[in-house]
Parts: sequence; C-alpha cells; structure tokens
Amino acid sequence: MWDDPLADPNLEDARVDHALAGLAGVPGLRAVEAAYRKRLRHKSWQYMTAVSADCLIAFVVGTAGFAGNGFVYVVERGGAVHKRFAITPLGAGARLATSSVAGGHRFRARGLDIAIDNLDGGRRFAARIDAKLDGGGRLRAELAFASAARDEHFALCVPLPGGRWNYTHKFGAFAVTGAIELGDRRLTMSPAFGTLDFTKMYALRHAVWRWVALSGTSKQGAVIGVNLIDPTPGAAFSENCAWIDGKRAPLTGVELHVDPPGDAASGWRLAAGGLDATMRAVGHVEQRLDVPLVRHRLRHVVGAFTGRLHTPAGSHDFDSLLGIAEDNDTWW
Repeated sequence: MWDDPLADPNLEDARVDHALAGLAGVPGLRAVEAAYRKRLRHKSWQYMTAVSADCLIAFVVGTAGFAGNGFVYVVERGGAVHKRFAITPLGAGARLATSSVAGGHRFRARGLDIAIDNLDGGRRFAARIDAKLDGGGRLRAELAFASAARDEHFALCVPLPGGRWNYTHKFGAFAVTGAIELGDRRLTMSPAFGTLDFTKMYALRHAVWRWVALSGTSKQGAVIGVNLIDPTPGAAFSENCAWIDGKRAPLTGVELHVDPPGDAASGWRLAAGGLDATMRAVGHVEQRLDVPLVRHRLRHVVGAFTGRLHTPAGSHDFDSLLGIAEDNDTWW
C-alpha cells in the first residue's frame, strides 16, 4: 500500500497463468504470448462519481481487452435515471493511460464521448462528457475534481490466485465543481463531492464482488467518504477505508448484505468495525453482455445511505447521502 498513486504501475508485465502461458518460454513465440496476455487478459478502467444534494453522476472509461466499455448515468434524488452505455468490440474507441497520475483516458463511440484528464500527479482530474441519452435527450457535463495537498489518497496492489494481481488507486472525498446539462436543464454541482476508482488487474476468470462508494457531508459538518469491498481479497492490506476531511482510516470486518438478494429495489446493510449504515435504493442501472466465453452482469444501485461512522478522527452521523452500491458477477 502506498500513500499516493504510482506513476508506473506496470502490472501488465506480470507473468500470469492463462491459456497461452507456455509460449512465454518459447523463442519466437514470446511476443505472441505477451500480446495475448496484455491485449486480451488485462483489464483497466477509471470510474468516477460526483454527488450534489440533487443528483449523482457516474461515468467510466474502461477496457477488458476483448471489449471497450464506456458509460455515464445521472440519478436524481427523486429517482429519475438518465443514462447511456456502450460496449465496443476489442476495445475500439477506448484509450486508457497506463496510470491515474498523468495523461488521459478517452472513450468514443456512437452517441457517447467521455474524456478524463489526470492532473497534478493524480490528485486532480477534469472530465468532459457528451452523450445522447437512451430514450432521447442529451447529457453534457464538465466537472473538476480537486483534493487538498494533505488529503490522503491510497494505492494498493494485492495478489490474486493463479499469479494474478490487482492494482487500484482510490480516493473518496474530492471537492467537485462544474455543471451537468440535461436537455434544457442545468444542474450546478455546488457543493459537490466525488470519488475515484482507477484499477488495473489480471482478473480471475470468474470475478464476483460487491462494492460501495459514497461521499458527502456529515451532520457534524465534515466531508466524509467510504470505500468498501466484499469479499475482501486475502492480502496483508485492504482497500476498505473511510475518509474524514481527507484523512483516511482503515475499516475491518466488512460485510455487505442485500435483503432480499437479487432485487435492485432491495436495501443494503453496511457493517464494519467503526461503521453501521443502511442504504435505501433510489434508482439503478444495469449492464449485461452474454456472448461465447464471456458473461458480464453489472448492477449499480444509487441509494441514500444513513448511518454512523467512527474512526480515531471522530464520530460522524450521516443521513441520506447519495452513493453507489455495485453488484458485479463476470466471466471474463
């Protein structure tokens, strides 16, 4: 674990188990093995959210080798959902920088254009989005994400079975400025708060997880953020943590419960040492892909989170903060 994102997280150079791994030691065929591994087995994405009192916007630029992935959605507090999703074959239209520190990420497909610029060593970001919404209408957004000099980001690299690895850079307490245009409506993001998830991985063939990310202000007036993953990989360090005014504190014993499971309208229960919270579903989006050798199901429930957070920095209560609850089940 590091206190800042890595400038060159060269995880894609790891030797991992895969169908063509035996070619790595064969003269003349090493390049074939490397191209297959880096092109079709390596996954990378940058996912970000911004939330105001009225709405949450989320967007991603990603690639899974066999496909590029881009989406944006806005969920208003009253439950209205505005979205555009796109999956492109063999990563067409998706370009990702090798880290979250510098350069940029871009996804361009019919009806969807997302650009993310990595600034200030991965502590500031700028995003520009132009999308034709499902069902008609247009979404445009320009957003700036900023963290203070002493805010505590983290980067983490953990082993997975089969010689695989997962690298991630996360932060959950950005100050966000900018605006979202939904048709002829303009939603000013002020005050607003944001989260970041930059990830590179050689994923397991079957990857299943639940993940929660939220950010906002507590009743005590602090900017808080929460990042939870269940199941937690079996490593010496975990990404489960909370932020209070930019200061990070680890959370242990994380359990994420959905009752009843499988229903997008179900509530979630968040339990960990120092955290007890519930989530009421406000709206949701789903992405599915079912083709030979690949099955992908991603559900994002935007919900209102209420609970209590206690860390060495103090205790904070929060009520109806909008955030993300993700349920992922993918055969890569």
